[in-house]
Amino acid sequence: MAKAKTSQKLVKSSKEKPKAGLYSPGNDVSISGIKEAITEALFEADFDTFKGCISILLDKYDYKEITKHTGLSKSTLYRMCEPTTNPTLDNVTKLLKFINDLNETSAA
Repeated sequence: MAKAKTSQKLVKSSKEKPKAGLYSPGNDVSISGIKEAITEALFEADFDTFKGCISILLDKYDYKEITKHTGLSKSTLYRMCEPTTNPTLDNVTKLLKFINDLNETSAA
């Protein structure tokens, strides 16, 4: 049986979509803002936003301070931000406790 011929070439849909640029958090990110965003993300099951908040936290704070207070390794913290990972409830709880214990001052 002969292969059916197509009359047009397929157009890639990625040409129409805007490409995301690299994110660089500003100096005005507050701990209360991060707490609020994480709370909303968890209640709405928006895991991408949750992971984004974690990455902002890692950008703003020294990872050594976070690892000292949470007991999590640097690689575990950064792995939690990757889109294909699924962090454990224990790791999320440790990180949320660290965030809750922070002062309400700016993270900068």
